[in-house]
Amino acid sequence: MDWQPLAELVKRSAVLPKETFLEQFSTPFLLEVSHDEGGLATEDTRDFDVEKLRDEQPTLDGSRILEFGDGEAFCAGRSGEVDIPCAHDSISERHCWFERIGTLWALRDAGSKNGTFLGNQQVSGDQIPLKFGSKLRMGESQYLFLSPEDCFELLQDLSKEPRIRPRSMGKYRAEFKNAGTVDDIRKDFPGPFLVVQAPKGRDGAGGPVSSNTITLSQEELKKSVNKNVADAVFNLSGYNLVRIGRATVTQIHLPLGAVSNLHAALVRDGDDWFVQDLGAKNGTYVWGDKLEQDRKKLETGTELMLGNIKSIFFNIEDLITYVAHRDTLV
Repeated sequence: MDWQPLAELVKRSAVLPKETFLEQFSTPFLLEVSHDEGGLATEDTRDFDVEKLRDEQPTLDGSRILEFGDGEAFCAGRSGEVDIPCAHDSISERHCWFERIGTLWALRDAGSKNGTFLGNQQVSGDQIPLKFGSKLRMGESQYLFLSPEDCFELLQDLSKEPRIRPRSMGKYRAEFKNAGTVDDIRKDFPGPFLVVQAPKGRDGAGGPVSSNTITLSQEELKKSVNKNVADAVFNLSGYNLVRIGRATVTQIHLPLGAVSNLHAALVRDGDDWFVQDLGAKNGTYVWGDKLEQDRKKLETGTELMLGNIKSIFFNIEDLITYVAHRDTLV
């Protein structure tokens, strides 16, 4: 079994609907709250001062996670022959065992020098029941034992981004003019941006907004809302995961009838951005092609359809051009 940075699992899986996540992951997770090898793993297990331990919380940048996979028992420790490699020098070569008993799991110490603790209780060589959500410690290292459901909820909590407030095209036009040169604009507004052509005073199907997503016909899906619209500009700078939909938890909130509660997500991976459908009833389209399971890389100028709501992904240079010539483009 291999550890991976928690941020990597978030990047790949936080945008998945819960049902899809649970289909992909069916066995427990072990989360290393703070990854610190604490010295060379080849040295003898060292003593430590338990009074100096702090209660740490998982973070995207500092935590690692692994999935148990199929198996009845897994040994954790510093030895190169264990199932769960833990390099911290306060951990013994063979430190403890995770053992499955039917549908339940138990924890057992393997004669470690610094002990295995479940909460504040020290674990002996006898099995002790292990509940999902439990915090445990091997030497100085702290861990969380998570069910797939627990893991999904943790990913959702850690990947929450604040709501992005839309701004009008007119405000950007005025600010670009005041900023001066393109270099000055690029410095003040690094972007990228999503421009959503939202209908004024009506939903995407021309009627009142319902609490349920309106199902559109294929003919209606092909019609972008280009009349009586107001461009809403969303600045994605500083974000890594942007959910789009009618739900209040989304970062781009679109209370429009043809848009699903969780419709699509924009995901940053390094310097690149990708779009992924979240199981939207009316689908997510990139240049007219419906997205299925795979995410798709976004280039500047890429046209997205959320149901029948048109949006365009821009870098700052192309947004400047769009803002300057908006009235002639629609």
